[in-house]
Amino acid sequence: MKIKMIVYSYTHNTLRLIQEWAEHLNQHTIEIASIHAYDENPNTKAITLSDKPSIEDADHLVFATCVRGGTVAPIMSAYLKQIPNLKGQACTLVLTQFFPFEAWGGRQAMKQFKTLIEAKSGIVKDTFILCRSRKSAAQKARILNHVPEA
Repeated sequence: MKIKMIVYSYTHNTLRLIQEWAEHLNQHTIEIASIHAYDENPNTKAITLSDKPSIEDADHLVFATCVRGGTVAPIMSAYLKQIPNLKGQACTLVLTQFFPFEAWGGRQAMKQFKTLIEAKSGIVKDTFILCRSRKSAAQKARILNHVPEA
C-alpha cells in the first residue's frame, strides 16, 4: 500500500514523530512531504504556501500537524482549504501538542481537523493526539504501532 504522509511541523517535533512512524511501516511504500509557507512565523495572518504537496497517487493519506492555540496550525489549515476534493480518500489525522492533556486544545483542534478533511470528502479512518509534555510512551506506541487501512 502507498501511504503519503503530509506534514506541517514548525518545530520539527511532528516531523520527527512521522519519520519514526514511517520507519515502523517498512512493509509499505511511504512518502513524506512537508508543507511550507513563505513566512513560517506561526503568528502570521497572511499565509502564502511555498510547498504544497500533491495528494495524488496514494492509497492512504496521513495529515500531521501541531495544535496552535487550540486549533489546527494555520499553515496546515490553509493547505487543506486549497487541496482538491479527496473523493472518499482514506485519511489518518495526527496532532501533536505541548500540553499534557488532550482536553487542553487537542480535542477541539481534532474536531476542526476532521471538519476540514470531511469538507473535502475525505474519510477519516483514525485520529491521534500526542501530548509531548506528558511523554506518554503508551500514547506514542499507539501511533507507531498503527497500520493505516486503505
